[in-house]
Amino acid sequence: MIPQYYEFINKTKILSGFRALERIPVELNERGKTRPLIICQREYIDKGTQKMLMKTLEGSALVQGVIFLYCKPVDEECLVQGVSEYKERECDSLITLGDDSAFELGNNIRIKLEQELDSDSGITFIAVPTASSGSEITGEADLVVLDPKLTLNLSLRDTVLSALDTLCHSIEAYTSVKKNPVSDAYAFSAIKLAAESLPVIIKKCRDKKARNCLTNGALLSGMGFLNSKGGISHAIARGLTECCRVSHAEAVSVILPHCLEHNMIKNDQYYGELLLPLKGPDIYSETPAYERGRKFQKAIRNMIYEFHIKLDIPVCLSEIGVKRTDFDKISELCLKDEHLADYSEEVHKDDIINILNLAY
Repeated sequence: MIPQYYEFINKTKILSGFRALERIPVELNERGKTRPLIICQREYIDKGTQKMLMKTLEGSALVQGVIFLYCKPVDEECLVQGVSEYKERECDSLITLGDDSAFELGNNIRIKLEQELDSDSGITFIAVPTASSGSEITGEADLVVLDPKLTLNLSLRDTVLSALDTLCHSIEAYTSVKKNPVSDAYAFSAIKLAAESLPVIIKKCRDKKARNCLTNGALLSGMGFLNSKGGISHAIARGLTECCRVSHAEAVSVILPHCLEHNMIKNDQYYGELLLPLKGPDIYSETPAYERGRKFQKAIRNMIYEFHIKLDIPVCLSEIGVKRTDFDKISELCLKDEHLADYSEEVHKDDIINILNLAY
């Protein structure tokens, strides 16, 4: 059903493909930029990922990159250093290379610079993900570069965790109270790409075509998520990350099946519709309509459990260091989360505590 009114925003240009990285100098030149500050996690120096990007820039006579390395976790000191480096080196654009933390840091640096500098300075922000979860679009980058060769060194376990985050983004976008036809299309396609690519990745971790599909699926899920907002899964995952310092992706892998169960009655029809991209037309058509929602929920749960057996993907909160004594604080953080702003009448502290107990 189409809502009476909705908005969908996407200001980001997307470059995707096996030579997308080589297009960065061209894009910078078209915008009149020649000196980007490259925000890169230190760990990518050893992986050689940073060298791929620098080699691309060094091949252009018009673009000279300046590296700013940082260590996780990102804090206020990183932000201050990044802003200072940008000013001292007289940079005119930003390129982030890495995972969620790189995009968050880059976005915060740009916001800070735009507050301090002339608003007409036009800081170009380019996101180059190496482990896609869709966050690169929610950071409102001007340009996102998806090149599968940058993800080849990502471990199989981390690749699967990223894909599970993609599924969570997509499911919550598709079932959100702010869902709309455009976000639905993105979420539906993202689930299909992830579901079709994961079996290939499990058999051949460095398969470029499958990795290209996963990075595109992650981006699509992020676009849908940005425009329809999330729900209880992401609220709890953020609470777990903030309170217990667990990774967002691992929190999602534990929480997602229980949140699907919690929302089964309300979202049964939507889950049934998502069985098609997840399991394909044959299983979808042979399953009675009234059973599709439950089959979807069980398929997600079984998928995560299989990854638990093969890759030690966590399925219980106790596996990732969460304690029952943390539940009150986690639930309080969840109730303050922006993802639950539109669910205030539907989600209560007891609901969150119950989900946490089931996931423990």
